[in-house]
Amino acid sequence: MSSLLKRLEIKGRSESGSKATAWINHDIIPLPPSRRTWGAWSFVGYWMLTGFNISGWTTASSLLGIGLNVWQAMVSVIIGYSIVACAVVANGVVGAEWHVGFPVYNRFVWGTYGSFFPLLMRILLSIVWYGVQLVFGGKSVKVVIGAIWPSFYTLRNTLPANAGIELNDLIGTLVFAAISLPLLLVPPEFFRKPFLVGSVVITITTFCMFVWALAKEGGGGPLLSHPSELSGVEPLSSGSKLGWAMAYGVSSTIGSICAGILNQSDYTRFASYPRAQIISQLVVVPVSSIIIALIGVVVTSCAAGFFPDDGLLWAPYDLLPVIQARGGPGARAACFFAGCAFVISQLGINVPGNAVSGGIDLSGLLPKYINIRRGAFITAALGIAICPWKLLTGASVFLTVLSSFAVFLGPLTGVMVSDYLIIRRRKLRLSHLYMPNSGSIYWFTHGVNFRAVVSWAFGVWPLMPGFINAVSPSPIGVSESWTHVYDLAWPLGFTLSACIHVALSKAFPPVGLGTVDDRDVFGTFSEQDDVAPSTAAFDSDVDTESVKGASVRELVV
Repeated sequence: MSSLLKRLEIKGRSESGSKATAWINHDIIPLPPSRRTWGAWSFVGYWMLTGFNISGWTTASSLLGIGLNVWQAMVSVIIGYSIVACAVVANGVVGAEWHVGFPVYNRFVWGTYGSFFPLLMRILLSIVWYGVQLVFGGKSVKVVIGAIWPSFYTLRNTLPANAGIELNDLIGTLVFAAISLPLLLVPPEFFRKPFLVGSVVITITTFCMFVWALAKEGGGGPLLSHPSELSGVEPLSSGSKLGWAMAYGVSSTIGSICAGILNQSDYTRFASYPRAQIISQLVVVPVSSIIIALIGVVVTSCAAGFFPDDGLLWAPYDLLPVIQARGGPGARAACFFAGCAFVISQLGINVPGNAVSGGIDLSGLLPKYINIRRGAFITAALGIAICPWKLLTGASVFLTVLSSFAVFLGPLTGVMVSDYLIIRRRKLRLSHLYMPNSGSIYWFTHGVNFRAVVSWAFGVWPLMPGFINAVSPSPIGVSESWTHVYDLAWPLGFTLSACIHVALSKAFPPVGLGTVDDRDVFGTFSEQDDVAPSTAAFDSDVDTESVKGASVRELVV
């Protein structure tokens, strides 16, 4: 066994000269300048590609099911994504300034060992969401294959009824999974150009569908004027019910992307300069998400007008086959190219957002044996091994559970943001983040920061009655007040945990606040290969083997 583990160890050394250990490897050290390649337009491309996708297309549509009309749903989406933009930037500051990702970020928040708790939670979400988006990507591949060979839509299903998926959908999912695998080999620092190319392709496609639908229908369609007649949901009158429904719409909009907010530093650490992520994300996150949500609901509304017998075609992979069947000459070619664009968009959200994200987090969990590439393949393998199509068979309950994870992730994000921006005032001692012993200022109590644990718990518990009621097959009889508290899940959990964490840290200040390293241990702010290593300024227990000569105080303070 020991020889096998030895062979599985990550080989080679990082730019700082450190070899992989149980606490550090090439992929979780603070990134040197040579690997920080994302400028402002890289973040624009990333969010355009991950925003213009199937999930974003159906964002506003899903809110019509709770009684909101189109414009009320869009107001909820606008408010929700404006909050998302602020949260994304705030939680990405540490990555942009100190170039560490989510696994290391939580070491100074939760403690060396306590950081495993949020890390395991995020790894689980990466695996599950990879599988879910894999199915959506497979449906897009089905559209592409069906445009080439229309008989693929009617392919005889030879799978048993309990498989939870039909044969043509399974083939599409496996093809999409195979297409994804080579992309897992690409290091994140080289994602810039694929982001920009992919974002241009999907943006052009969605706007073409939008213009075509408006022109064909001659207006916005029946869903905009009388949504209740089509959705079958009684509209909400003005008053408290409408207000709480819109509050839930805001919270659920944030909840749909709260996993991405949580580990934002995994991407901002690749920023070529700290401000690269700020204005670009403050603008592009809400704008791209609002536009695709509006396009999705308008195109669905128009389709309900000119395809009245086919019901409400919420998702592009449901709409495009109907267009092909009823659209006349040129429809097959149009559906082929549109299907390809949505395949690209699903690759854009699933590879960096789930597979690579899971790879980074697994690298932080077992850095001696797993790097980003290995972790991404493990995430991909587990994502398909869980048979995600079976999870989606009972979609209403399963997706409710996933979206309700904001109950846990909102408080997590609140603790993280408040710790870095308010308590530590954006100052870190990088070398101590890789010290697994009491010599580290981030050791706290036996490797766990009790302040973070208590703060997170107090942010979660008020939301639990409503959460349990929401995910239960039948209502458990909680009062309306608890339900309203749950309707505010992410914003309320974030605020409660952040305030409590600040109060506890003021009452019981952590050691080492305001301190930074005297030397640039990892070559994070300068790459001076000609500088002789020196360990005089550091404790012998620091888990690194090389110290660069630049003064961190001079560079970042």
